[in-house]
Order: sequence, then C-alpha cells, then structure tokens
Amino acid sequence: MYLIEHNTTLSEFNHPGGWGAVYKERGSFELYRSVRPCWQDNGIKRLKERKIILMHARRASLGQVSLGNVHPFTLEHNGKSLYFCHNGTIDHPAIAGYTGETDSERYFRFLLHRLDMNDPLASIKAAVNTLHDYSSLNAFLTNGDKLYVINRYTKAPRYYTLYLQQDANGPIILSEPLLDVATDWEPLENGQIIAFGMP
Repeated sequence: MYLIEHNTTLSEFNHPGGWGAVYKERGSFELYRSVRPCWQDNGIKRLKERKIILMHARRASLGQVSLGNVHPFTLEHNGKSLYFCHNGTIDHPAIAGYTGETDSERYFRFLLHRLDMNDPLASIKAAVNTLHDYSSLNAFLTNGDKLYVINRYTKAPRYYTLYLQQDANGPIILSEPLLDVATDWEPLENGQIIAFGMP
C-alpha cells in the first residue's frame, strides 16, 4: 500500500483519508487505524515484521475523515470478531437503515445481518445479489479462519479489479499488482465472490 501511494503514475488514485490494518501479533489479531495518510504515518512501520491480514487506505467519498470511518471496521458476530474493508460507493436503499456514517460501515452491517455461518459464502452471494446502484461492492471480510473476497463493480475496471497471487503463506489479494512482490498476478473476474482458508 505504501509503495502504491508513492507511485506518481498512480496519483489519480491517491487515498489520503486515513488507513488501517489488521495484523497478527503473538497469535492474536490486532487492529491499527489512523486518520493520517499511510505515507505520513510512522505507524506503518509496526507492520514490517507482522503478518498482515487486511490493509486499507481510504479515499473518502461518504462520511468525514475520522477514526470511526477508517477501515478495517470490526464488529462482533456470534461471539467472534469480524473485520471488513470496502472500496466503492453504494447508493442502495437496502443499506440505508443500518447505522454508520459511511456507506461502507452500513454495507458491513447489512452483510452481517444476512450472514449465515452454516453456509457463509452462499449467504454473502445472496446478500450481494440484492444490491444495485453502486460503483463497487469490492470487499474483504474475515473472522480469522476464512477470508471472503467480493470483486463486483459497475465501472472503472482499471481501478476496481482485484488481483490474486497465491503465496506459500496464503493468498495475497491487492487492488494494484505489486511487481516487486510478484509478476504473475491473476485478475479476479468482475462478479467473483470467493473464500480462502487462513493459514
């Protein structure tokens, strides 16, 4: 993320509205969030030797730049912490009744309300299929055991396509391929919703 935000060829995709990460620390999950851009926050250095689970730099479209609106969001569901990031703007009435200053937080609550842990992937697909009027529903949802990835958008494929690299330590999924990490990134298909086990 830090490298992408310093890439001057991608300046139109600058995300100055705060950033956050979920990372593993001595067997448990820790959440770090900041309202500062990642390139101005020394807190990013704490991730250098950590296993990163989710990371998100915010380009605020709805809602103030505030700590409460920085992703990843976290909520309890069936006694377990879930973490969530979203990229895009949603203007669908189905999420309007949920609390949260941003469409992303409301989208998270909408998905959790419909999440069936007996068949989580099917319930996520069913929930997402009811939504329209969005630029992108791209999202990452994890409970630490599984990572659910949604790649669905209505415009700007250059911006919204997600890319996958299967690493020995598990999947790496990014919104922009990092060629210094790997050269053979696989683009996900628009509409794809997939699940990965967490190593």
